[in-house]
Amino acid sequence: MPSRLFSFFLFLICLILLPFSMKAQEILRIGILTDCQYCDCPSGETRYYPLSLQKLDSCINDMNGQNLDAIFHLGDMIDHDFASYDSVLPRFRKFHPPLSLVYGNHDYIVQEKYKVLVPEKTGLGKGYYSRDIGTWRFIVLNGNDLSYLASVDKKQKEERSDLILGLISGLRSNMMPWNGGIGSIQMTWFEKLLKEADSLGRKVIVICHFPVYPFGWYNLWNDRTLVDLMTQHPSMKAYFNGHYHMGNYGCFNGIHFINFKGMVQTKANSYAIVTLTADSILVEGKGREMDRRLRISGK
Repeated sequence: MPSRLFSFFLFLICLILLPFSMKAQEILRIGILTDCQYCDCPSGETRYYPLSLQKLDSCINDMNGQNLDAIFHLGDMIDHDFASYDSVLPRFRKFHPPLSLVYGNHDYIVQEKYKVLVPEKTGLGKGYYSRDIGTWRFIVLNGNDLSYLASVDKKQKEERSDLILGLISGLRSNMMPWNGGIGSIQMTWFEKLLKEADSLGRKVIVICHFPVYPFGWYNLWNDRTLVDLMTQHPSMKAYFNGHYHMGNYGCFNGIHFINFKGMVQTKANSYAIVTLTADSILVEGKGREMDRRLRISGK
């Protein structure tokens, strides 16, 4: 076969195989926003509550033009007042890509009679679930499982008391009532999903409102337990959260812990487009959120 003809056939074969090669090197793009924290109230010293709807509208318009695979809001949809949901939730429904919600502590700062209505109002139910998209598994945790703000049953109250007593005796700064914890039932469920992801060869990103690392004031009450658990699983690649509006980052045992900045804590805006490749997490920050280029370990 003449060399030119051979080169032509080789070119055709490459064109045919290209889509399969691209699929093997799958790229996902997801939108991340957190702590829009709207309420119909005056701005605080650093929290611009009245601007949250305007910033949310701008974020929606941008993300709807980005060809995203999914969007996650990492908690604190409202600041307080159950009626605020009626301004935020209709806007959330305008997102074109599938939107996943996460419970934040402020989502339960409503009158006592409305607390039991939050799961139905938001459609979040028990608040922890998982989504598989391509080769990635996104595990959403409910950090209000053990809480002083959300409605909890007798077993959860007992677990909460034991956890807080341990934090107090250890002089841990994250004992604060505005944080929360993961209960034993949810923890068992979480561990099962991680083991399954290990066996299936999936890459996992855990999403929760509360940070767990670096250790600090705003962390989940059982932050160290979660970090210890996650570092045992090779599927774990990253942990995304909000709650601490100034943002933060840490890396431990190859796992990237990204605390995204709160939308409410700026006059401009704050959200991100995250691109996931086979070996990297690329964060394109919008407004106050910063860019990041993080390598994924092959553990």
